[in-house]
Amino acid sequence: MITFQLAKQAYAQGQYQQAASACEQLLTRLGKRDDLLNLKALSCLALGHLEDAEESIRQALKLNPRVAGMHLNAGRIYLGLARNKLVKRHTREGVRLASRDPAVLYQAALLYRDCNDYEQALRHIERCLMIQPDLSHGWQLKGSILTDIGDFEAARQAFEKSVSLPPGNVRALSTLVRIRGDRLADTHTVAALERLRFGAESLSDRGTATFTLADMHRREKKYDTAFELYREANQCMASIMPFALDAWEQKAEKTICDTARAGSFTPSTGSTGAKLVFIIGMPRSGTSLCEQVLSAHASVLACGELSAMQNIEDSLERRGFEPNKLQAPQLESAASQYLSALPKEQQKYLRVTDKAPMNFERIGLISQVFPAARFLYCTRHPLDTILSCYIQNFQAGLNFAFSLEQITRVYIGQVGLMQHWQDLLPKRIHTVNYESLVTNLESEVRAMAAFLQLEFETGMLQPHRQQRAVTTASNLQVRKPVYTSSIGNWKNYKTQLQVVNDMLQAHELIT
Repeated sequence: MITFQLAKQAYAQGQYQQAASACEQLLTRLGKRDDLLNLKALSCLALGHLEDAEESIRQALKLNPRVAGMHLNAGRIYLGLARNKLVKRHTREGVRLASRDPAVLYQAALLYRDCNDYEQALRHIERCLMIQPDLSHGWQLKGSILTDIGDFEAARQAFEKSVSLPPGNVRALSTLVRIRGDRLADTHTVAALERLRFGAESLSDRGTATFTLADMHRREKKYDTAFELYREANQCMASIMPFALDAWEQKAEKTICDTARAGSFTPSTGSTGAKLVFIIGMPRSGTSLCEQVLSAHASVLACGELSAMQNIEDSLERRGFEPNKLQAPQLESAASQYLSALPKEQQKYLRVTDKAPMNFERIGLISQVFPAARFLYCTRHPLDTILSCYIQNFQAGLNFAFSLEQITRVYIGQVGLMQHWQDLLPKRIHTVNYESLVTNLESEVRAMAAFLQLEFETGMLQPHRQQRAVTTASNLQVRKPVYTSSIGNWKNYKTQLQVVNDMLQAHELIT
């Protein structure tokens, strides 16, 4: 007989469909119970069934609104639905109900950080650490928040505290090495990373330690050793974060086919979304620098990488709608949902940027929802782009980046998508080439400003001076003066990238 304990065990073991089904059977047999509805909500969230998760958590909270953990679970669900107001509302209520519980305060800090509310995130993690000062992952989160907002000295202290506390924290150590610029001569650091590389319990921790060792070898120009370490690190990550490459390519091809036929896709018209700027392109193609440049303009609000549009597309597809063929009710709902995810102060600005690079996958959806929105398409030398993805330890969301073949095929796919959309929407897409941007900064920035109908401001030529939160993998680089040293990095790995070079040549993307 199915019991609640068996349902919880299935969830703990990652058998989310089994857990959800068990909860449904128990609800039928026993009637509505908040604990069953809460577990069903968590199982649906893990499966990506966000509407079902929302309905379950709503019913659970109606039955028992005084459970802090359920309010935080609601926050996680609404985060996935890009409904940030509800995320914050439930987070506040969860904290009110358990204001002295460090676990609640820690989860609240995570949710506030995901909502880009760094002031509240820092406030809650500091309260958490006052109550439980030996919480290693709490210090790691504090360091990450401080890194986001550019306070590297305070971040360094937080990471050092995290590393010193048992059981230690691999991600804290990895970021600490980046901030301090540790060298191979720092034998204590190298020894600690080697122990984790071979002895860490989780593959994720092993991969993170190995990525960090690879970075240290790369910085000292030991490129062959570095690449072998990157290969090992990526293999660790790929085994726990698989990517459905064939499905991704099929979706990209279907998007092109469905919108290429005469009359099958008609760009929307109107002024909706006139202030929105979507910065798109392959990851590591210069999107962070592009946004940092724009953020220096007094009339631009830079929002970083928002997940809102991806969440909207996922929700539409789960409900059986084709994102490129929407009717007025779906378009209005999507627009409202996206705008609600933007910071309140966005109303004060002429332009608002969203730097989620993979939004190139959903240009058709965006152009329908926001017919006056503009796109900045960031490009970079193909081999530098692919290499930079491969040597970056993406923690989540870019699972294709753990394989050179997968990165290359996604690169080829995005070129096809972008050529298609540039043909259909030529006046709404402006290309920003990374090499041109860093070598001819002023002329490229002036062209970018003109496309966005902004007056050029000299501050845009010193983007590293901007005091703003940056949560991407480029959060250290964008706070340095614009540099050209990353151009041509691929030449240090010619042998290792030969297969990639051949694939690109076969598609006439490189000479």
